[in-house]
Amino acid sequence: MPPDFIFLLPPAGIFAIVFATVGVFALLLHLYFDMARAQKRAAPLVNLSMAVVTVTGALFGLSITFLANSVWNTEDRARETVNTEARSIRVMEVYLDATREPPHADLYNLLAAYGQGVAEEWRGMYDNGPGAAAELALRSLYSTVIKGFGDSQEDRVLQQHLLTALDVLSSARQQRLSMAQDIVSLPQWILVLGLGLVLLVMVAASHAQFRVARRVALATMTVAMSIMLFVIVQHDRPFIGHAALTPDPILRAAGVLR
Repeated sequence: MPPDFIFLLPPAGIFAIVFATVGVFALLLHLYFDMARAQKRAAPLVNLSMAVVTVTGALFGLSITFLANSVWNTEDRARETVNTEARSIRVMEVYLDATREPPHADLYNLLAAYGQGVAEEWRGMYDNGPGAAAELALRSLYSTVIKGFGDSQEDRVLQQHLLTALDVLSSARQQRLSMAQDIVSLPQWILVLGLGLVLLVMVAASHAQFRVARRVALATMTVAMSIMLFVIVQHDRPFIGHAALTPDPILRAAGVLR
């Protein structure tokens, strides 16, 4: 898997590293097939190379397509999860604002504490999982809602609505934490990179005796593969990186960020 620091780079930096990595392999293959001995060994493969290149290219394209679709779906679900978490906090505040009794200051304070806990939790979701401050605030919210209301009909209705919103909030938070760990796995990277390497080898072998054509073919494949892999890396971590989702919607809903 790519090292973590790559995801913190701007898009141009990520693409440069991906392009350089693929380019090194392509250059080594180009130099290898410049050797007369390598050209001689590759000569019997020329008649088979086009079919093999076509099949390998199709497999590589399919693997990239499925992986990109999975990564994009995860990113979309992560954005919806963050919005659901923020929406649940706003729903709770609407219910609290609508009561005729004096405002429940303790619940407003706990919602703000939850927002602050999410801000702290956000930075370590990938490595450390749930944050202690957010977990404590959520438990305190449940305890206060369950124990802090009277027996009147209005209190019971408000309590039920608040518990429902809290359940949605808790579920959305758990989904967010799970998605922070849902990254492209090592076997998936091995599959994609392995097929990409085989494709480069077959392209180089099919042009073993034609130096200029081999150079152009490998350069073209390097650019195409770099763009495909860049898209995967750019969207692999929805909560990390230059274009990552931020906790701002949750913080605004909790009154921590204006």
